[in-house]
Amino acid sequence: MKLFVKNLTHVDFSYYDAHRGLIGESWHTDVILEEKLNNEGMACDFSIIKKIIQEWLDAHLDHTLAIPTNHPLVSLTKYDERTHIKFNGLNGHKFDCVAPHEAFALLPLDAITPTTVSRWVESQIAELLPAEFSSVSIHFYPEKADGVQYHYTHGLKMHDGNCQRIAHGHRSTIEIYKNGIRSSEREVDWASRWKDIYLGTKEDVIDVEEMDGHRFTQFSYVSNQGQFDLSINEKFVYLIDSDTTVERIADHIASVLAEENPGCEIEVHAFEGIGKGAIANKKMTEK
Repeated sequence: MKLFVKNLTHVDFSYYDAHRGLIGESWHTDVILEEKLNNEGMACDFSIIKKIIQEWLDAHLDHTLAIPTNHPLVSLTKYDERTHIKFNGLNGHKFDCVAPHEAFALLPLDAITPTTVSRWVESQIAELLPAEFSSVSIHFYPEKADGVQYHYTHGLKMHDGNCQRIAHGHRSTIEIYKNGIRSSEREVDWASRWKDIYLGTKEDVIDVEEMDGHRFTQFSYVSNQGQFDLSINEKFVYLIDSDTTVERIADHIASVLAEENPGCEIEVHAFEGIGKGAIANKKMTEK
């Protein structure tokens, strides 16, 4: 007998790809468990199993930077309290991050995909399940959104939880309305502007360094979990004046679009991953 849970939870994280660079991602999570029935026609309280799996994902994948440690371009060094990751990607996609150990998910893989990560998670949680369950199957998949999506990575240094990690991210939908009418053209345009983007806060920039013909933005901050340092090609960085909370993101997009469309009422629904986000309204007076 098999049990299933559709959309048990979703995970928000970032990973590094040699061709695309730093990618924010959000995946739904489905679970299938094979069980041995007892005399009552059930194995055990299914809520216990759901809690085990969700807590494991929260602790080991959600809000991390996932690194495929078997990739030949990855370099990893562990210190007492922090891990140092270097990823010498292609087309200027060089990446360098030093952060507390728990900010990373170190996966013994060549590449990060829904399938490879699913198999890894299955191998990790199989031993945690009660004996009544003989196997577990995990299925990760992105949201089927009504409209365009963009991938962004960020860190919220003032957040008390795991959002403070400097390189975690989301796959997000965006809805843009001009004078009350949804504008797919502007949604596509904005998703293009923020394709595979790192959203940074201006005050966290400590330097811009030129290496091998490319310029790299250096970020650094200290939060409750420790010190976070990041270097990334400035072509893939977008800076705003405040912390990159979803509220500030929505406000920023609405402000930029209102300036580009004076006299028009702009409403932006900015999502933070799946099913949550913020709404901002702006209107600039025509000169």
